[in-house]
Amino acid sequence: MKKVLVIRNVSYETEGLLESLLRDEGLVLDIVDFQQDPSAEPLLDGYAGVVVMGGPMGAKDTDRFPYLLQVERLCSEAMERSVPLVGVCLGAQIMAKVLGSDVYPNPVREVGWYDLTTAEGAGSDALFSELEPHEVVLQWHGDTFDLPKDAVLLASSPDCVNQAFRYGENGYAVQFHLEILESMIREWVRRDAARGWLSEEGRISAPRILADTDTYMSRSEELGRRVYTCFARMIAA
Repeated sequence: MKKVLVIRNVSYETEGLLESLLRDEGLVLDIVDFQQDPSAEPLLDGYAGVVVMGGPMGAKDTDRFPYLLQVERLCSEAMERSVPLVGVCLGAQIMAKVLGSDVYPNPVREVGWYDLTTAEGAGSDALFSELEPHEVVLQWHGDTFDLPKDAVLLASSPDCVNQAFRYGENGYAVQFHLEILESMIREWVRRDAARGWLSEEGRISAPRILADTDTYMSRSEELGRRVYTCFARMIAA
């Protein structure tokens, strides 16, 4: 059976619904949790696909989190070898970084549910053709990145132009969270409210995010299953 390497940069930012979708295609998951084992040095050999999840650190924080250099290496090797790869949030930023683009603070911190518009390149894309031209998706980031050379832009938001891109035929960087489960959102809200990353009121307050989750969660799960089933089948093919 084909194997998929899953990278968690922190234990609580998991692969969400991606786990069951990958297993449903007969794929075996090997999960490396760098928070639990920061000295791990996973190799790409033997893996048919790679998934890199998010985390609260920045893509440039390699001094504080040296294992990010391991994540960079895996992303670079996967794209060089055309191994199917998806990087989510921090994973997307790391992909942009290793492709030579800058990663920097976004003018607006996007936390919660935001409008998303697909780009021209999404219409013929194996994954993003599953999205309608306008969707509402969960965002949870403060940084953004420049679009790498030769990458195809797939989606944008009003406050963050580069929301997703494809590099080559099967390297996907996704800033937003289609893998998310409602239980994960509640855990992120709890954690980030405690560390002061959310507002007391307004769009990025805990009550607003949870209320919007009630509105948009069903569609988000539908999109996540459609998009990432396509990704899982890409690996399994």
